[in-house]
Amino acid sequence: MNRKKVLEARQQRLEARKAALADRSEKSQDANELRSIHEQLQVINEDLQDVAAELKALTEGDEGDKVGDDNGAGEETDERTQQKSGEVRGMTLQSFNKAAGTKAEEKKEERNDFTETLEYRQAFADYVRTGKTDGFAEIEQRAAKDGMVVTDDVGKIIPNTIMKEFIKSVGSYGQLYERVRKLNVKGGVEFPIEELVPEVRWITETKPSSNQQAPEIKNTISFGYFIAEARISQSLLSSIVSLDYLEREIAQLLSEAFAKEFDRMIVSGSSSGQPTGILNDTRVKATNKITFDSEDMADWKSWRKKLFAKIPLKYRGQGILIMTAGTWESNIMTLKDDNNNPIYKETYDISSGEAKCRFNGREVVLVEPDILKDYEGAEVGEAFAIYIKPTDYAINSNLQIGFQRYFDNDKNMWINKGLCIVDGKLLDVNSVFILKKGAAAEG
Repeated sequence: MNRKKVLEARQQRLEARKAALADRSEKSQDANELRSIHEQLQVINEDLQDVAAELKALTEGDEGDKVGDDNGAGEETDERTQQKSGEVRGMTLQSFNKAAGTKAEEKKEERNDFTETLEYRQAFADYVRTGKTDGFAEIEQRAAKDGMVVTDDVGKIIPNTIMKEFIKSVGSYGQLYERVRKLNVKGGVEFPIEELVPEVRWITETKPSSNQQAPEIKNTISFGYFIAEARISQSLLSSIVSLDYLEREIAQLLSEAFAKEFDRMIVSGSSSGQPTGILNDTRVKATNKITFDSEDMADWKSWRKKLFAKIPLKYRGQGILIMTAGTWESNIMTLKDDNNNPIYKETYDISSGEAKCRFNGREVVLVEPDILKDYEGAEVGEAFAIYIKPTDYAINSNLQIGFQRYFDNDKNMWINKGLCIVDGKLLDVNSVFILKKGAAAEG
């Protein structure tokens, strides 16, 4: 067997070994094993490059043993050999990178967000199932060296892979949350919220306009730090084996809990130990709080005069109405004209079949009665509906959720809880109109 055949046989063995390692990398979920596979792949790739180079040298240097005939088949064969080697090398690295990433990619990923690494995700899964924190030590040390902030104040940080699903789900569950403005600014810093609008003046060729000073900024706003908590029973999570399924389940449970609470917070947050909701913001003007008695509720003309006629032009196009399904069905959809014909008819989304709620051209967002009272169930003086331009309310949070695990001695069971630092309040109170229930009409 000449040298060329020996090299070709070795090349085939190396390629077969690469294919086997690629298959292992696709199936493995162990970070240590994946690193070992990657190291072996690097060695094999270097050997394949050496074999390909030596085969090329033999083909070019030995005219008598040139592969193929005079029509260039030898050169084509050599090109196919290199192309095949490159394809196998690319395929193997691609499959490995899909499963675990190269070391360079992993380091880059850790610098960007170390919580996305497979190693951290598996350590987090072990922590959720068993409470063990052994897997975090080395990861957090590396993160600290790369300048990452690692703290145990709010437990272990939930991996970013879960948070991406969480944020997506919060938007789909939280009818109000998905519409308000999201900020991520430093707490305790005063931010001006007044608009700076200069005055327009008429000038001539000889009389220029004088410089105008910006008006004094009087209204500012600052955000604080409040911690929201959602608890998850351990019995469900401990029985989940698949890493992907565990992450999806945690994201689903947390997003449902936080979305409901964020919607309640936007409407009625007390500002005591929690953000300030629309109904409890003392900056909303008294003239923007409108009372509707039973006669007003049944008269479409009263709605036009008492509410819609008072909305400034700048807040008309983007405003929404917030009310319960009970108020919508019982009080809005029953409005009639002077000929006893219904004013509004339900329309439906042709793609989903869901009813589209619009009142006088404005979108109506329906909420549960535990967020806002039905008109019939509200006490005199209680709010039953809100008109607002939703982006005038802001939630300030980076939505980075910590995860803590503790044992409840009273219930004799482990409890997991997600902790999120968040604040929220109105930026512009002028777009807000609060509708309150009035006393029953006499007569």
